[in-house]
Amino acid sequence: MQASQDGYLLIADITGYTAFLRESELEHAKDSLRSLLDLLIENTRPPLVISRLEGDAVISYAPEGSFLQGQTLVDLIEGTYVEFRRALDLMVLNTSCTCLACRNIGNLDLKFFVHYGTFVLEPLPAYTELIGTDVNLIHRLTKNNVTGDTGYHAYVLYTQAALDHLGISELFHELTPHDESYKDVGEVKTYLFDMHPVWETRKHRYHTAVEPKEAFDTIQQDFSLSPAILWEYLTKPQFRSILFAADSQKLEDLKGGRISDGSVYICAHGNNLTTHTIVDWHPFEQYTIQSPTPGGYHNLMTILLTPHENYTTAALLLGEIQGAPRIVKKMMGIFAQRFLIPTLRSGFEALGERIEADIDQGKVAHQAVVDIPADQIESALVESLAQT
Repeated sequence: MQASQDGYLLIADITGYTAFLRESELEHAKDSLRSLLDLLIENTRPPLVISRLEGDAVISYAPEGSFLQGQTLVDLIEGTYVEFRRALDLMVLNTSCTCLACRNIGNLDLKFFVHYGTFVLEPLPAYTELIGTDVNLIHRLTKNNVTGDTGYHAYVLYTQAALDHLGISELFHELTPHDESYKDVGEVKTYLFDMHPVWETRKHRYHTAVEPKEAFDTIQQDFSLSPAILWEYLTKPQFRSILFAADSQKLEDLKGGRISDGSVYICAHGNNLTTHTIVDWHPFEQYTIQSPTPGGYHNLMTILLTPHENYTTAALLLGEIQGAPRIVKKMMGIFAQRFLIPTLRSGFEALGERIEADIDQGKVAHQAVVDIPADQIESALVESLAQT
């Protein structure tokens, strides 16, 4: 058994299967659940590390210092929920089966439980077990009165300790206080975030991006980080300053304390201030900024991440000046080739050097994705359906 450590504990729990599945329908239910478990496993990525599966739940953790800002964990959870709901919609749309299991696919939903505390990792032959009082607490919280008290069927339950360490005080304004009480634990103060509005907001969202074939130029580099951690380096102002060779950067117009569509980077080069307004925000995948240019025009710039097994490729796609006459586009193109693009290439290299230095100094960890063997998934499926 290893020494104890502090960090975040997360349980993603699929709920909603009917308790009246007939034996002849179990295979259909099993196929649906397998697809959804595969999706959760795929989306539980670094900085989260999967501990194990427990029925239709995925249990994971993130040691202290695994990520640089609290928004990363919040965005990971929301992104997972959006992918889960998108998969459910496709299942409902693509099935013509009328059995009870298939008819009830649309009743499935997903809940998350987030706690910060102390735990011990105990390596076992099949998986890594989490042990400790805080581990017991988060498991207790999965049995609660949330739906009865609030009507929420899909939600994130944060403990007070989790929110304190995430450091997003503005997020409190979007949460519903909720207390649970257990005989052996006492009263536990928690906060709830309803996930259904997240899906309603994002299910019809379209990308606003510079497409590769339309880009004026593309700069890319490989980084030995997971997409979520590289995303932090590409979005936190102090690291964007390196990329854009700026003296400093700051953020304005945050939404609930978080970077989002409409947030603005103020980029300082001496006394010259440039605004980079986010017009498209898809965490860990891509974001697009709009910047003003001389003459009252503007251009778009998209940063796109492509994950690989042990590294992530970041590509910066520079769009042409929008709405400008041809002569202006030509002149700005010459300026970009001589000054902007070399600056950005150097910025990518400098950011890569900073990341490697942070890795060497232990400031950020390069975490591998945990592979879950097929037999563990099969055992989880059997356990889940046996409980219905």
